[in-house]
Amino acid sequence: MWVFDNTTFACSAVNDAAIHEYGYSRKEFLSMTIRDIRSGESTVPLSEEMSHQEVHDSAKRLWKHKKKDGSVIDVEITRSEVLFDGCIADIVTAVDVTGDLLAPKSA
Repeated sequence: MWVFDNTTFACSAVNDAAIHEYGYSRKEFLSMTIRDIRSGESTVPLSEEMSHQEVHDSAKRLWKHKKKDGSVIDVEITRSEVLFDGCIADIVTAVDVTGDLLAPKSA
C-alpha cells in the first residue's frame, strides 16, 4: 500500500509490505513517482489513464509494475482519493496476481 500525490504522482508514504514485495527501500520509494514502477509495456500514458477514472473510483484495475530487480508483476490496483498532508492524494492497494490468482500477496 502507498500514497501518491494526485498531480505529480510522487510517492508520499509506503508500507512495509510494498517495500518487501517491490524490493525498494522506503527512501527509494519516497523519491520515486508511480511512473517509475509502471512497466514499459503500458501503451497508454499514466496521466491519461488516471484522468479517465472517476475521482472516487475504487474499482479494481490490472496494471503491470516493475520491481527493483527488473521483473514485471501483474497487480490488481484499488485506489481511493484522500487528503494527505494537506494535498489531494490517492491511497493505493496493490495485490500481486502474477501466476496464482487464488493466492495473491498484498502490498
